[in-house]
Amino acid sequence: MTGNSQSPTAPLTGTTAPVLDRVVRASADLVLRLDPSGRVVDVYRDSSLIEENLREWVGKLWADTVLPDTRSKVGMLLDDARAHGLSRTRQLNQTLPGGADFPIGYTGILLDDNAGFLILGRNLQSLSDLQRRLVEAQQALERDYWRLRQMETRYRLLFQRSSEALLVLDAPSRRILDANRAAGQAFGIPPRKLTGRVFPDDLTMSERTHEDVRRHLEAVRDRGRAETVGLDLGSGDGWRLEAAVIREERDGILLVHLQEIRGLTQDVTPAPAGLNPTRLLEYGPDPFVVTDRDARVLMANRAFRTLVQVPAEEDLTGLSLGRWLGRPGADMTVLLTNLEKFGEVRLFPTTLNSALDMESEVELSATGIEGADPPCIGVTIRNVSRRIWTEGALSGHRDLSRAVEQLTDQVGKVSLKQLVQDTVGIVEAHFIESALKLTDGNRTAAAEILGVSRQSLYTKLRRYDVDGGDT
Repeated sequence: MTGNSQSPTAPLTGTTAPVLDRVVRASADLVLRLDPSGRVVDVYRDSSLIEENLREWVGKLWADTVLPDTRSKVGMLLDDARAHGLSRTRQLNQTLPGGADFPIGYTGILLDDNAGFLILGRNLQSLSDLQRRLVEAQQALERDYWRLRQMETRYRLLFQRSSEALLVLDAPSRRILDANRAAGQAFGIPPRKLTGRVFPDDLTMSERTHEDVRRHLEAVRDRGRAETVGLDLGSGDGWRLEAAVIREERDGILLVHLQEIRGLTQDVTPAPAGLNPTRLLEYGPDPFVVTDRDARVLMANRAFRTLVQVPAEEDLTGLSLGRWLGRPGADMTVLLTNLEKFGEVRLFPTTLNSALDMESEVELSATGIEGADPPCIGVTIRNVSRRIWTEGALSGHRDLSRAVEQLTDQVGKVSLKQLVQDTVGIVEAHFIESALKLTDGNRTAAAEILGVSRQSLYTKLRRYDVDGGDT
């Protein structure tokens, strides 16, 4: 039998060649004929799988042609064939004359005591590759599992340590899936006993409150958002409830946030005597800041703290408001100069940078607060980032030329560098939306046609507040 045949299979020699040739074609990729001592007498190989000439093996012990770690299996296979006439299949790592090696499953057949053995081999490279990919997939799954465990641990820690009352509900049934300690304190029930109850039906509230909460949750589940609802838990203080839907499961889950408003009750009509306006400013939708005459922060409401991404008011007190503006020195100086000259400033355009380097387009309106001791300034901030993108839109899409015209109106008010950056941002956002429209919201396809990575596209979606559609 030779490895130099021009045919895909090199025929066996001898009187049994025709029969063995057909057997080999049907059952093996590589066949070795060994003498009784285990030395190679002849070799057959399927040239479509093994291109190298294997005649170099003739005259060598078969055990010397395999990797050292599988040589012991050669002896076991031959002993098995001597004892039973047919050995069980064993996998060996066969070394080719060129130095490469690959796994082969060998089965030994005893011809007779004098004729030696016929060794039939099947190439297991594809199976080995499949096993390797399976191991890699299992390792990847295990890494993902541990990442999810770590995320769950962080979620549990943040969820339970939060000072805000939080509930997680099954959206269709409104059954409580999880509750943190603050929620347990709000309802006067241990969190573990809240789990499984239907919210708000199984909790003590007035019938009117039950109905308001049910309507709010149904609206959030159906439309994704709803107006905040007030409720009275019987503690004498007012509470505000707001829910958000998370679509990660088939029917979704609801995250319910309860916020205590001390000094306010659910019914605010008519207004209670002694209502503190400062509390209304604290929970107002627009950022509001009180500064001294040098623009150092004295008070900042929750909306402003959210916008600059600084959760604690004490971390802002005493800092200059100008440090958050796009041009810390110039913008604040112009604002204070105009305020001193005219007594008030309306719709002063600038940018505001958060502690995490998130930039927002804003308009500032400021006025001096008369009679205050010490004298101070009240500054209202309106985030107009969405307005810049949506004004002039036609059927829900940005009108690129209109947006550029709006930027042209800013000439003389902001620097050329900032105008160029804003223009680039508008153009980028316009083409990203166009790509998402072309791909029906498929982010992966949109990234491909734009020639950017998915991560880069996600970053730009967040930066320009673009609805990214499906992942």
